[in-house]
Amino acid sequence: MNVLGMDIGAGAIKYGVFSGTLQPLFSAEEKTAKSCPELKAQILDIAGRLIKAHDLRAAGIGVPGFIAKGERTIEISPNMLFLNGVALEKEIAAGLELPLRVENDANAAALGEFLSLREPRPSSFVHLTLGSGIGSGIILDGRIWHGACGFAAELGHLLVNSQGRTCGCGNLGCAETESSEAGIIKSFQEYSGSATAVSAKDVFQLWQEGVEPARRAFARAGSYLGVLLYQLVTTLNPERISIGGGVAAAGEALLQPAREELSRRVIRKAYACTRIEPAGLGNRAGMTGAAALAIGMLPPHSGTVRP
Repeated sequence: MNVLGMDIGAGAIKYGVFSGTLQPLFSAEEKTAKSCPELKAQILDIAGRLIKAHDLRAAGIGVPGFIAKGERTIEISPNMLFLNGVALEKEIAAGLELPLRVENDANAAALGEFLSLREPRPSSFVHLTLGSGIGSGIILDGRIWHGACGFAAELGHLLVNSQGRTCGCGNLGCAETESSEAGIIKSFQEYSGSATAVSAKDVFQLWQEGVEPARRAFARAGSYLGVLLYQLVTTLNPERISIGGGVAAAGEALLQPAREELSRRVIRKAYACTRIEPAGLGNRAGMTGAAALAIGMLPPHSGTVRP
C-alpha cells in the first residue's frame, strides 16, 4: 500500500514513493513549471507515471502558500504568485484518481521532521526551513497546528526589522527578508556595492575566504534569525526547534550570531527548556510529511503509520 509525497518549491519539485509505514521506496526531482496550467499538468504527469509503476493508493502535496482552512484555496503564495487564489487541491483531485491532500509545504516539512524523531517525540515542536524564503510549521501533540483559519505558523512573516525590506507578502521587515537566501544575497550586494548575481552558497564560499561583505551578510542574517528565535521561545516555549533548508547548511556562519542574539534577548530559563538543533531529513522533509498526510487518508490498516 504505497503513497506519493510531493514537495513543490519555486525552483524544483521533489517527489517520492513511500510505503504505508513511511519507508522511502523511490525519489526524484525536476524543475518546477512557471505557470499555473503548466504546474497542474506537471503534477498530474508525475502522479500518472508513478501510479502505474508503484500501485499508489493516495497522494500528498506540499505547496508554498497560505491555504484557507475551509475553502482549501491558496490565498497568497509570496514566492509563486501565479498560485494566488488557486484551489489547487480541488483542481488536481479532479484529474487524479486518488485521495489527495494539499498542505502548506512548510507544515508538511515540519510533520516529516517530527515523524523522523525518536520516541518519545516532543509535545511541542517547531520547524524552520531556510531557503528562498523561510518556511515553518508547528506540531502540537503530534498534529499540525493550523490555527482558526488555516494560516498559523507563517513564522517567516513575523517582524524582525521595523525598518526593513519589502516582503513578498506585502509587509516590511519580515524574517524571510533578512535570513533567507534572498536576504543574504541582498545584504551581500548592499555591503559589497555589487549587483552581480550570486547564490547564498557563493556568499558562504566568500565567507570562508574571509571576504568582509560576506561575513557581514551572514552576521546580519544570523542576528535577525536570533530575533525570530527569541520570538518563538518567548511566545511558544517549545520543547524543540529544528532548523533546516539550504541556507542552514552554512552552519555556524549563521547559527553562531543567531545564538548570540537569542541569548542577549531571551529569559534564560525559557531558553534552557528549548532544544535548538539542525534538521535531520534535509530536502526529504517536505515530501516525507506530504506522504504521511497521504497515509492518513487511507482506510485504517494495521500495516500503516497514522500521523
